[in-house]
Amino acid sequence: MPAERIFILGGTGGIGKKVVNDLLDKNIAVTLYARSSEKVNSLFTYHNNSKELISVVQGDYNDLSPVKEGIKGHTRLFLLVADFSSFVKTKKTIAEYAYAAGVKQIVDISSFTVNMGWRESFIGSNHYHAEKAIFDIPNRGYFVALRPGRFMSNIFNMGRPISDGVIFDTADPNKPQGWISPNDIGAVAAVVLSEDIEKHGDIVYGLTGELVTSQECAKIISRISGRDIPYVQVSAIEKYKKIMESGYVSHVLAVDFVDNLGKGDPTSISFCIEILLGRKPETLEEYLQANKALLL
Repeated sequence: MPAERIFILGGTGGIGKKVVNDLLDKNIAVTLYARSSEKVNSLFTYHNNSKELISVVQGDYNDLSPVKEGIKGHTRLFLLVADFSSFVKTKKTIAEYAYAAGVKQIVDISSFTVNMGWRESFIGSNHYHAEKAIFDIPNRGYFVALRPGRFMSNIFNMGRPISDGVIFDTADPNKPQGWISPNDIGAVAAVVLSEDIEKHGDIVYGLTGELVTSQECAKIISRISGRDIPYVQVSAIEKYKKIMESGYVSHVLAVDFVDNLGKGDPTSISFCIEILLGRKPETLEEYLQANKALLL
């Protein structure tokens, strides 16, 4: 049995899958907390080390008791919670279970919106209070927070640009926006989780891989598709309606996307990504080209 075993929450999404695969590549054992062991097996069976290195604790966020028992014997925790209902309480409870069980390091996926200030954003407020709740746990182990900028995958939530023949947003066409590949977020997390714990301490890593304007984004999608996909600047009301029409986003989140998130947009690339990964961050064009089918 390998000395390190890392407990993973949020391991079946885009970021989490990258974390798990990178850790398996390093021959590090992982335990995934997931609703379905079948889903976990289907996602990672192709990996040569999956049978020996992957375990599953079944459960969900409605009852965290499986985490309390299942996390015993683990050295570190990767924490990614996407559901904002009981967000702060869920993260704090999991962290308390982890530290009480002897976990020495938690790597948490937070958000750049924490930097926006007191209650400037629904997303930022949740992440701020979750970070603080974990940071203030008495006698805790180390706590590393990753604060990514806009996920490149968010473009897929704005309709299907190639099929729709247009990309829309409220932003000035020439205003740079900070983007980060989910692959790079996962890769950074895996590096921190596999290196010396004291090296990273209680650090916060802001993660912005590239600055791209909306106009440039439209040109990238046009090159990938071989079609002219223009950028159309819409009003905040039009954007809100389009987001709500998707049926996947709540009113509160839609207002955040329309009214708040642009205020705290990262204005510089995070060089820590290249320091940690030993390579340049993945570009928006590289990411979208690899996921072209999701643009359709």
